[in-house]
Amino acid sequence: MCGRFSLIEALADLKAHYDFKMRDDFEYAAGTNIAPSQYVTAVVEVDEIRYPVQFRWGLIPPFAKDEKIGYKTFNARAETAAEKPSFKRAFQKKRCLIPASSFYEWQKINSKEKQPYAIKPSADSLITFAGLWETWKSEEGSIRSCTILTTRPNEKMASIHDRMPVILEPEAYSKWLNPNTPEQELQDLLQPCKPENIKLEKIPNDFFKTAK
Repeated sequence: MCGRFSLIEALADLKAHYDFKMRDDFEYAAGTNIAPSQYVTAVVEVDEIRYPVQFRWGLIPPFAKDEKIGYKTFNARAETAAEKPSFKRAFQKKRCLIPASSFYEWQKINSKEKQPYAIKPSADSLITFAGLWETWKSEEGSIRSCTILTTRPNEKMASIHDRMPVILEPEAYSKWLNPNTPEQELQDLLQPCKPENIKLEKIPNDFFKTAK
């Protein structure tokens, strides 16, 4: 799973990396301890132009009775997202890129102890998660929300957890964002990243008491 991540890059660096066009209504959300239900920065593509947007983390499908389902849908399994009712429509036409500087995972040491890790890119300054998004409407208004796709771990991540987020390389961005990409080509992208592309760093447990 992926339940915490950071994004500390400057907006100008994000713009250069993803080659997006700024919007007047966009407000950049950065932080060192981003959690489900908070708003996150994502990149979408409309008519072959990329834009930065804000999504609430925890996908609320259009048929949901209320927004509480979002607390359970901040991740979607890559193996089943194309078929699950909550994610099927988004997988077909509403895909996004979710940038991160790192993500966090906890390795179980024993029944009482866990060791937190920060997983960072080995070379680049950014990690890019494969994401899905939806719009949910109620009498009070609408909420645009997203989820991060997860897959089996690579050899490095397997030492601490049995899942990891799908991390896309820059050459895959266009294919993932294009609404006309065939499903099989999308599925081919949903694999664990190469172990050499990430590094694992132990962090103290009290890090999360002050991280924002």
